[in-house]
Amino acid sequence: MSEKQQATRARALFGAAAAVALVVAVIFATVGDGVEVPGVTGLRAWVIDGGHTLVWVLLTVAFAIAAVRAAWSRLSNGIAIAAGITYAVFLIAVFVWR
Repeated sequence: MSEKQQATRARALFGAAAAVALVVAVIFATVGDGVEVPGVTGLRAWVIDGGHTLVWVLLTVAFAIAAVRAAWSRLSNGIAIAAGITYAVFLIAVFVWR
């Protein structure tokens, strides 16, 4: 496979991943993610309400950057790591934070 073919394939795969992540982000932003924790307020409520959506927005951005560059880069990786950290904070807010 030539370098040009590899770049085209990488763009297509990362572009497809970005599209899927965008669909999930839009669904979570409009319909919701189905996570409800009764009686929460303040920062914890904000993290529960918006954290899951933010994870998917960050993943969309990471995959979109990779699609444009036709390769996974340090920037894509940093944004994906931020998504992972955001998801960890979201899970802590849902299951641990009292």
